[in-house]
Amino acid sequence: MNAEQRRVPAEKAFEELAKLKGEGYNVLVDMTAVDYSAWGKAPKGDVSDAFKRAHPMECADLTHSIAGATGEEYGTPHLPGRPTLDEPRPAAPVSTRFDVVYRLMKLDLQSGEDLGRVYLHCDVPEGAPVLRSVKSLWPIADWLEREVWDMFGIGFVDRPDIKRLLLYEEFQGHPLRKDYPITKRQPLIGPKEGEPPGNPSFNHVEQPVKYE
Repeated sequence: MNAEQRRVPAEKAFEELAKLKGEGYNVLVDMTAVDYSAWGKAPKGDVSDAFKRAHPMECADLTHSIAGATGEEYGTPHLPGRPTLDEPRPAAPVSTRFDVVYRLMKLDLQSGEDLGRVYLHCDVPEGAPVLRSVKSLWPIADWLEREVWDMFGIGFVDRPDIKRLLLYEEFQGHPLRKDYPITKRQPLIGPKEGEPPGNPSFNHVEQPVKYE
């Protein structure tokens, strides 16, 4: 089933979502975000082989043309509806850094039938939070909003003390942002009371066992 796509300003997302719930979209299937800050931009200086494989159109130092390539050679499939990898990347769909997406479903509680879906997009700028929490509409949003904060650093005006969901509180940064350094070393936090004897841990290096 094709989902209807809608876009609203972030400041009006809560009102639009409340309206959609009133129309019968009773399930928040998912909530996620996209960081478009690096969209269509080639990195400065030398880049890793992994980046070249993932972004063949953005690298000028490829050894040979990729016209007509299937995408497998460079680890990237064709863009939808485009015949070759040399086609220019389309413009980003947002003018701000982030695009937050809510996926809603209208579920018939008697039959279990999916009666329709809507994807609501909203442009979210970097900086002060502009989104309101929707956990009062769908309680599952509590977890999903924590994941969006954890991974992208996108906050909510009425959740000033939001906590991470997947990473520990001492983790520095938000790993799904495009400017997060892939080689960044994070502090490794162990239990305050110390490690139990013989407990496997990433916080220290086990010495190899010597056999006589």
